[in-house]
Amino acid sequence: MSERKILLVSYYFPPLGGVGAFRALKLARAFPHFDWRPSVLTPLAAHYYCIDETLLAAIPAGVEVHRTESLDPFRLFGRLRGGRPAGAVDGTKSDPLFGRITRFAKGLNTWLFVPDNKIGWRRFASKEGIRLVREEGVDLVYTINVPQTCHLIGRDIHRATGVPWVADFRDAWTANPDLAPPTPFHRSLSTAMERSVLRESNLVVAVNETIRDLLVRSGDVADEKVVTVHNGFDPADFEDVPRRESDRFTMVFIGTFHRRTDPRLLLEPYASALERGAIPPGRSRIVIVGGQTERTAEAVARLGLRDHVELTGFLAHAESLSWMVSADLLLQVIAGGKGSDQIVSGKLYEYMAARRPVLTIGPEGEARRMVERLRLGRAVEVSDRRAVEDALIDLYTRHATGGIPYDADREGVEALSFPEQTALLCDHLERIVPA
Repeated sequence: MSERKILLVSYYFPPLGGVGAFRALKLARAFPHFDWRPSVLTPLAAHYYCIDETLLAAIPAGVEVHRTESLDPFRLFGRLRGGRPAGAVDGTKSDPLFGRITRFAKGLNTWLFVPDNKIGWRRFASKEGIRLVREEGVDLVYTINVPQTCHLIGRDIHRATGVPWVADFRDAWTANPDLAPPTPFHRSLSTAMERSVLRESNLVVAVNETIRDLLVRSGDVADEKVVTVHNGFDPADFEDVPRRESDRFTMVFIGTFHRRTDPRLLLEPYASALERGAIPPGRSRIVIVGGQTERTAEAVARLGLRDHVELTGFLAHAESLSWMVSADLLLQVIAGGKGSDQIVSGKLYEYMAARRPVLTIGPEGEARRMVERLRLGRAVEVSDRRAVEDALIDLYTRHATGGIPYDADREGVEALSFPEQTALLCDHLERIVPA
């Protein structure tokens, strides 16, 4: 079978860390197994809240990474500061000024930039992408949001060259409440952009069924043109991961408490269980792995949980996996409210691969259905604090009296591995660019 060239356009790519970088990285690793030769178009590394240079070693040797200049705020700040932090660090912690500026600018971004503050990368990336298609014979362009600017870059390349183009929606666009435009004018611009992306792309990929349904219900894209390809997990990441020993019931939350997802949704029920003695003091702990805003540390202090909650800060991916496989219970927290039903943290897929029981605290939606369907553990309503507390108590008791039962649907989990999901994706790509 002849090899075809695919250009992945993703703003987030190593050394940038966090969940945003993994979809492009995993596709770059998986595509060669299906007779696609990937290259990546991404900006020169920006100053970012999580930097993980260890991920650079995960980029396959044969994958060419084309890095362009950008005028987005993160890149400009890094140039003014003389570069970005090195290693595996939280950029907001290593550079307090960066942290203050990003917190201040969050409210301004949606007013100043449409569709997002990465629009300053578009001119550079589109020019380079068009060159790569024309000079290197790229057969397919594959763009991954967020930022939505990536899709505009794909549209530019598609219009200029006619090369087939796939738009991958890692998150919803106009239907995403966390990206809500501030005025009707802003919304009309974003809606027009999204509509053109849906109509002009050759294929639309959604990261889960809820987002797929939202795109189809918009009326701007035919049902048969939208397919679901989950984030998945890479089994290779879990080979020989070291385990951590502890004599305490260790619950592990991996990720960042963003905006609406208040850490108190988890910490208040836990504090109440400790205060009542239903979970004996000194017998348990919650480990929160990932970069956090100050409100997480403030909540821990205010609730008197300093002896019961460990904040590791941002860690390299391999260290996060070590905490994951060592947990007695893995925690996921999703706040309620509009749009919460479409959220499935990328970490949930890695939780599956870790083969540890999961407690999902969230509203009815995609994540809870997945946990229940695959028998990954337990799901409770986030708005019912007493139900969360009772679940924590019951799971601690089960652990202390013989262990938390775990009988996941192995076949269902395996179907969500990245190799399996990439095979599904490549079946769809085959119809656009046959071998």
